[in-house]
Amino acid sequence: MNFLINRRITISMLFIALTLLGYVSYQRLAVELLPNADQPTMYVHVSAPNDVDPSYMESQAIVPLEGAVSTVDGVERTESWAESRNAIIIVNFKKNVKLKFAALRLQERINEAAADLPDGFQVSISQANVLQTSNTFMSLQVRGSGGVDRVRNLTDEEIKPELEKVEGVASAEVYGGRQKAVEIRLDPGACKTYKLTPATISGLLAQNSEDRTFVGQVSDISNHFYVHVDSHFGSISEIENIVVAPGPVLLKDVAVVFFDLKEEESYSRVNGKEAVSVIVVNDAQSNQIDLSHRVLQAIDSLNHRLAPLDVQIVVQDNAAQTIEDNIDQIVDLALVGGLLAVLILWFFLRNIRLVLLIALSIPISIYAAFNLFYAFGVTINSLTLIGMALAVGMLLDNSVVVLENIYRLSGMGYSPERAVTQGTREVWRSIFAATLTTITVFLPFVFSDNYLIRLIGQHIGVSIISTLGFSLLVALLLIPMTTYLLLRSSKSRSVFYEKISVRQRPIQIYITLLKSSMRHPGPMVAGAVILLVVLLWMTLTFDVQGTREVDADRFNIEVSMRAGSTLEATDKIVRQLEEKLNDVPEKKDLISHVEENQASLTLILEEDYRHIQGRKIEEIKANVQELIGGIDNVDIRLSDPIAGNRGNGMGGLNNLMRML
Repeated sequence: MNFLINRRITISMLFIALTLLGYVSYQRLAVELLPNADQPTMYVHVSAPNDVDPSYMESQAIVPLEGAVSTVDGVERTESWAESRNAIIIVNFKKNVKLKFAALRLQERINEAAADLPDGFQVSISQANVLQTSNTFMSLQVRGSGGVDRVRNLTDEEIKPELEKVEGVASAEVYGGRQKAVEIRLDPGACKTYKLTPATISGLLAQNSEDRTFVGQVSDISNHFYVHVDSHFGSISEIENIVVAPGPVLLKDVAVVFFDLKEEESYSRVNGKEAVSVIVVNDAQSNQIDLSHRVLQAIDSLNHRLAPLDVQIVVQDNAAQTIEDNIDQIVDLALVGGLLAVLILWFFLRNIRLVLLIALSIPISIYAAFNLFYAFGVTINSLTLIGMALAVGMLLDNSVVVLENIYRLSGMGYSPERAVTQGTREVWRSIFAATLTTITVFLPFVFSDNYLIRLIGQHIGVSIISTLGFSLLVALLLIPMTTYLLLRSSKSRSVFYEKISVRQRPIQIYITLLKSSMRHPGPMVAGAVILLVVLLWMTLTFDVQGTREVDADRFNIEVSMRAGSTLEATDKIVRQLEEKLNDVPEKKDLISHVEENQASLTLILEEDYRHIQGRKIEEIKANVQELIGGIDNVDIRLSDPIAGNRGNGMGGLNNLMRML
């Protein structure tokens, strides 16, 4: 143990390097509310235009698509089932496959196979994520003069393309106003002559406008990129010159192609006034907080550019802000917990220098742990922060044990050199074994076959294991070395160790209880067993399924119409709801998105809504439920205040808690 004294500069430089490198790693780590829980599973959905026999669905759709799926590398197995109108193919990939790369390959193969399916069959692909409920994370309102159609045109031409250029944005969906469209009117006689059907023309158009076709990947030292090619039509003439039959026969020979505004497929209103809404959808692989900052920068740039046109983009809802607030709250609570631990140490040691010496292990261990976070690809999220918060209290234990033993020997008259070396030598096996037992508890979770358990074990386990591991190094290297420097100071040697006296009341109580336990071992063991049984019974009787509703400043009202309902019929129902919801005194904004068979209304409350009539969110929801009741043949339901919020992320947290 003499190296603790003779290698002081080496030990100091080691921990300075670990701390600084950990800070750099911390700056590079992604921050998210929940870890990325993308399972290596994709779903291929098939829908038929009319009821068909399931065997027909199998032979005409499932079998060709399964053949296309089998050509994708990394597929472990496929499962499929078919009904009269729908079918699903579940594609399970191998554990170590790069899912984003495999998903692009699968999309490419499915698009090729879908072009050969019978007319009317629709094919789509989705991905499973056990923690997230929606990738929609930001809602925008575009406001301006000149009517809703003018604002819609500017949104389509100026705003939507710029938002979709932001790295991490999958798409930007626009609601409200009439969209520019190309209409193709076929000549029935010409189509009959060349044996062309509308489905054939539609397929040719789709093949000539493939979007996001995967072409390969590019890597450098620190980045990995997936490359795809967009090939949209640039003009009407390009559409007219598509070859639709041998000859060649062009599309303009069998149809008239012209540009127009198509009928509205959706309505968007804010407080009863027409508006244009933009729903920003993020890539499942992107970090929402970083993406939110990039999108907000793009919005500021667009607002500056569009100001002369009297158009403004207003952020209506930003789920990443909620995520960031939750992360900040967990960090604040962890800091408070660390400060409380330091205060408790000061209460017992009553020496500020000793307390600061022990407290030094907290930031060093945490920042050093970020190095392993970066190495294992673990992000800063709720699970890892909770793990580190749990470890904060435990990581002080090792330093306290080493420090106390050194002070004990120093109080007995040992020299600083002997007190440090012998004091550390006497306890290093004990604290090493204690730390190792805690670390070992979390290792089985990391190797579990269950995806969710392995996910939780990896994030919480890595955070606790790394933090405690570095705290052990601090206790065995840094604490003895710094203690030796303090012990060499003659001014401080007399105050390092206060001899414990048996006359102190707490010591007397402890000795009495200890002697009583040793004299009556039978009753003590029996009492411990009874206490264990009682606690187990109490634990099993708790309702772990119950969840308390979280206060929020908004909630959704989902409207589902009968099949075949028109946009006007749905809008009529929504207008009735808007009139009724005007009577809610806490209402700040009411945003409505209306489509043919469904609609969504988001009721946003005032910031101080609790003080308006003293009502909580559940009381307001009950009042809203009464106001919107009484409408026949319409399914109207209220979503949870946060879980239903588009892309908020808290719905995923509720899903996680239900799974646990």
